[in-house]
Amino acid sequence: MKKILVPTDFSRQSESALDVAISIARKSGAELHLFHVIETPEYPEITDIMAYQSLGNANILDSIEEKLKTQSECPTCSDLQVSYSVDFSSPYEKIVRKAENDGYELIVIGSHGKKGVDRFLVGSTAEKVIQHASCLVLTIKEPLSYFAPSDIVFGSNFYGEIARGFKALQDFAALYDSTIHLLKVNTRNHFETTRYSRQLIETFAAEQELNNYTVTIYNDDSEEEGIRHFAEDVGADMICVPTHGKTGISHLVSGSIAENVSGQAFRPVLTYRIQPVRISYGVIGPFR
Repeated sequence: MKKILVPTDFSRQSESALDVAISIARKSGAELHLFHVIETPEYPEITDIMAYQSLGNANILDSIEEKLKTQSECPTCSDLQVSYSVDFSSPYEKIVRKAENDGYELIVIGSHGKKGVDRFLVGSTAEKVIQHASCLVLTIKEPLSYFAPSDIVFGSNFYGEIARGFKALQDFAALYDSTIHLLKVNTRNHFETTRYSRQLIETFAAEQELNNYTVTIYNDDSEEEGIRHFAEDVGADMICVPTHGKTGISHLVSGSIAENVSGQAFRPVLTYRIQPVRISYGVIGPFR
């Protein structure tokens, strides 16, 4: 990782995300960019900084830039390359676009973990970034005294489509010499035999040339609960879940395991996008 994007709204969660991003940057030698997006109404006259200033809000903009400047010059950042910028419009759209256009390999973002009606109506910026970002997204909910993930839980079905993007997790784990715990969660609705699941996982591990890993088949009421419960059982420092980035009707119907885990787990959650497989005759399997 050479470039890390850190969206901030100056909340406690954003400060926690910045602390983690600083730790990763120091470990990897990456540069940091702090990014604040002012959410504006969808009116044609409020489209850029000059228009915003002309409407008498220059003091707000100055205040935001001063906060970003203070964060970028904090004592823990003194040995790092840190920059910052401000933009306008929809936060998640600007974050995703900036990450893609400017070649960021990792987004570290704080999550408020909206639940219930609030989540259904407006979701959260972190959740939408997970849905749409093409790079790794690390979600932080709670302050961490020290970020050095020695144990990472990777929850998946281990079908063929998850291989693309897994190398990014391997590179991340290599930074910290982490053990990757390969986890398949069996549920009542999605059941596979232990023998079959273990063969899938071992084949995947061999294809990815993994060395420092474990294999577990875990039974629980849902994939999300199984991933969180297993992470608690082994004292994992971080969870990684690939996501298809579902949106629209498919997201309302079935949701996303990655987004649900990131919203519910108190541990840092790393996600990466994968392409959904084409399903013929209602059957999905380990296509390779």
